[in-house]
Amino acid sequence: MRLPLIATFLAVLVTPAPARADIFVSPFLGLKFKGSTNELNFGEGAGDAKLSIGASTVILSDKGFGVEAEIGYNPRFFEKGTGDLVTRSGVTTLFGNLVLAMPLSISRESLRPYAVGGLGWVHASAQETLDLFPVSNDFLGLTIGVGAVGFFSDVTGVKFDLRYIKAISSGDISERNGESARISFWRATIGVVFR
Repeated sequence: MRLPLIATFLAVLVTPAPARADIFVSPFLGLKFKGSTNELNFGEGAGDAKLSIGASTVILSDKGFGVEAEIGYNPRFFEKGTGDLVTRSGVTTLFGNLVLAMPLSISRESLRPYAVGGLGWVHASAQETLDLFPVSNDFLGLTIGVGAVGFFSDVTGVKFDLRYIKAISSGDISERNGESARISFWRATIGVVFR
């Protein structure tokens, strides 16, 4: 009678704990910088630092493997400032990413570094004063980056993130020089995390 009880007890001790996953949502705010494009960029405004906003949802296991869905918007992407020929512009991104984070057994509940990469959709739009060369291009995009996430409590935390975003394929032709349209930029953000 005691033998089955002891065997059951030992089995419970040596059985690994089931993997758990964090699911969290993070609205973010940051800066787009070092942009490059051959699209409607008369004043070279794409290279300037500008506002970037968005949100992401992440499912991350305690072992450090996860997936992310992220949407971002970069207003005034091509605009330089007062007197610029570009009157309205923006770049929208939508990505599905893989996440590799430090395992929870190492980081515990402290700041948890991660790397991220994936593919998605990049949409660039712009209008200039004379409306001769309106831009509305869709691209296949690639993103890679690093960051860290940490929690203040069971439900709230903060996330820091740095990513490089690049259009890797487009059927559109740049109105500027007749080459395939292209666009790339860096983005640094900070976000509040809710789980």
